[in-house]
Amino acid sequence: MRSCSPSMRGLTVCSVVLSISLASAKPLSFRSRNDTTTAVKKISWAPCNFNVSGDPLADQIDCGSLVVPLDYTDPTSNETLTLSLLRSKAVSPSATGNKKSMLFNFGGPGYPARTTLAENAVTLHNMTGGEYDLVAFDPRGTADTITFRCYANQTERLAATASLPILDLTPGASAPNAFAENYANAVALSQRCAAYNLDPALQKNANVLTTGMVARDLMAVVDSLHTFEEEDGLLHYWGISYGSLLGATVAALFPDRMERLILDGIVNAENYYHHFGIDIDQLLSSDDAFQGVLSDCLKIGTSRCALADINSTAPELEATLLAMVDRYQSNPVAAAGKVINGKFVKEILIVIIKYPTGIVPLATVYIRSLLEGKNLDGVVAFHTALYNAVSMGDNDALTGIACSDKVIRATGPTDQKLIDDTNHMFNSTKIFGGLLAGIASQCAEWPHEGRGKYTEHWFDEEGRPRVIKTRKPILFVGNRYDPVTPVKSAVAMSSVFEGSRVLERDAFGHASIAQWSDCTAEVFRGYFGEEMVLPEDKKVCEVDVGVFDVGVFPG
Repeated sequence: MRSCSPSMRGLTVCSVVLSISLASAKPLSFRSRNDTTTAVKKISWAPCNFNVSGDPLADQIDCGSLVVPLDYTDPTSNETLTLSLLRSKAVSPSATGNKKSMLFNFGGPGYPARTTLAENAVTLHNMTGGEYDLVAFDPRGTADTITFRCYANQTERLAATASLPILDLTPGASAPNAFAENYANAVALSQRCAAYNLDPALQKNANVLTTGMVARDLMAVVDSLHTFEEEDGLLHYWGISYGSLLGATVAALFPDRMERLILDGIVNAENYYHHFGIDIDQLLSSDDAFQGVLSDCLKIGTSRCALADINSTAPELEATLLAMVDRYQSNPVAAAGKVINGKFVKEILIVIIKYPTGIVPLATVYIRSLLEGKNLDGVVAFHTALYNAVSMGDNDALTGIACSDKVIRATGPTDQKLIDDTNHMFNSTKIFGGLLAGIASQCAEWPHEGRGKYTEHWFDEEGRPRVIKTRKPILFVGNRYDPVTPVKSAVAMSSVFEGSRVLERDAFGHASIAQWSDCTAEVFRGYFGEEMVLPEDKKVCEVDVGVFDVGVFPG
């Protein structure tokens, strides 16, 4: 599942629309691999081989490569892979002269990170104080880093997903046997992945894509910067969406090496690893977000919201739009070579809560077209452009990483845990549950058993958190109206990490990059500063850019 939000310039963040110890975190068996300086490799920095000339900080950007173990769980192996990194050098180096780097992961799982950092370096330096070199690498399975694929090309991929789709499980939206058919589709897709990766080398790569492996890659970068560039050997990190899950994982593995971690747009790690789907709680705020955007629409008027004159209250406008969904579900319409049905319309509607700034005014124009049955070819073009923009391109990294991370597998479509998780997701929202609950089956019979996956629980059966004490407190960040990573998940994950804080933003959209906030930037700069300044727990920040504003971020 992709849950993506283009908010900063060119930035697409995805989360992905996937008996318990209460003692401190117990590391995985590969914890000690490369912990001595003799095993650490040096990053080779050089000019980038892609164009960054349009970036205001282009002369401050370079690219690097770092050789790391292919499989950290096998200390006898000499096989390696090469990480591709990008660095945007500090714009205001520390007055103390201490060089330091901040690492990033912008989400997924499965999105490359280098180009995102290059395109948004100005904003990211602005939000973090300018004293850090900003560093990101393309994770395993993405871009050119042991790219994970299930198909020879994008044409085959699109054909497969069209013939074996994730079904809308809303009653009446699909056939009566939709759950079983959806499960069969998911298993068939997994079988295709297995068939494509029969070669032993491809199988080996497919088994080392887990978040546990990427967490160790993060620390390999830190080790290299410490050994060869005289940095502090501690992790300074900002992880967004899936990047929050990666951050929580690395903090659980290496708690004594966590110096500054902002985890932003929080994925519940217990749900991600030990339940089906990406996060069974991910839609908990989506209905509130939808009605909140409609309320703002009525306040802003027709100059920016094309739906503002249809009804006088947000509940009435919501009822009108949901009736439209039902109408297209009962009477689908063909336009521009596609079928506009209830599922298609809900995919348009979710845009206005996933992408809160810049795109919402335009989205309401096309939603009005759907209401009036006009310019449907234009609606299809908008839908196509939108989903092409969040495509991961010619790879299947999201599936390969998320499914390899799963601790559980299903025994078939009657598996009770699978049914329970699907129902939980379906019932967590009255609007979008059917659209996204089918994701729960996607990893049900995944053929690759990922090595180095994180298997420990984060909460016990009564919901009590384990306790992990990190070197410095973690800052968790969540938007009140985030439709795919609710604040509830930030509060839950904060309860695991001793001394951590939660920053809540009175904001729409996915993660802090969705709407600019001077308050948020001030908190981030204070947290990442030379002397850490923690906000009071559950501090609330307002935002400075409205849902229907055209401007996005400074810089």
